Amino acid sequence: MKQLTAAQISNMRHAGKVLADTFNYIRQNLHSGMTTLEVDKMAEDYILSRQCYPCFKGVYDYQYTCNTSVNDEIIHGIPTNKVLRDGDILTVDCGVGFNGICTDACRTFPVGKISEDAQKLIDVTRNCFYRAVEKIRPGTEVAVVGKTIEGYINNIGGYSILHDYCGHGIGKNLHEDPLIPNYVVRNSGLLQHVHKKFQTNTAVCIEPMIFEGNSNAVKVAPDGWTVVSKHGALSAHYENTVLITTNGVEVLTNGDEK
Repeated sequence: MKQLTAAQISNMRHAGKVLADTFNYIRQNLHSGMTTLEVDKMAEDYILSRQCYPCFKGVYDYQYTCNTSVNDEIIHGIPTNKVLRDGDILTVDCGVGFNGICTDACRTFPVGKISEDAQKLIDVTRNCFYRAVEKIRPGTEVAVVGKTIEGYINNIGGYSILHDYCGHGIGKNLHEDPLIPNYVVRNSGLLQHVHKKFQTNTAVCIEPMIFEGNSNAVKVAPDGWTVVSKHGALSAHYENTVLITTNGVEVLTNGDEK
């Protein structure tokens, strides 16, 4: 984890506020009949209007401001002319940069009226984040995140955790060490990451990715980016950029809900 200077933290707070406001703007204007490409443009125009920049662009040669994933697409959906319909759920993953510092967050939005099951999935995924963040303090092992999320999901039943992708550190770069799994790592190369300890004045992205049902099997779509449930399971993703402080944590991108 790379410690941030006071100036970098100030820039990250500003970028985080703009990203939270971007999600509010999307929520207020999202409707059935829009395409995911229109959602992406809406986000980009808003971010640029706030004198920030979309920091997903150019990372791994990606050409868009957001990932836009619909229903059983859990992450990395590419904006297209796909039309959103009433009852869909749309996951928007987005990054905002300011003065060379990145933030990253994600929300799953209802499109029109959605089912009770879909809303519960969104709520459970959000709860995973807040339960994990409550446990983070300077000196706490990264493993506490996965232990907390896995324990919560196992306790309520009926959901599964995506194992193929993780949270991460963030700062000058969108993706930095350590990787932060959303499950208990028992025997893998991730052990070197989960035994690291959170440090004051560093930032991380905590991002539970949850499926309905008991299978977390996924495949990558032919576009080479979009990660889809192999079983067509509805999925949700919730993420915030979190600053580790001497007192615990400060969630920098959550101005919409708490």
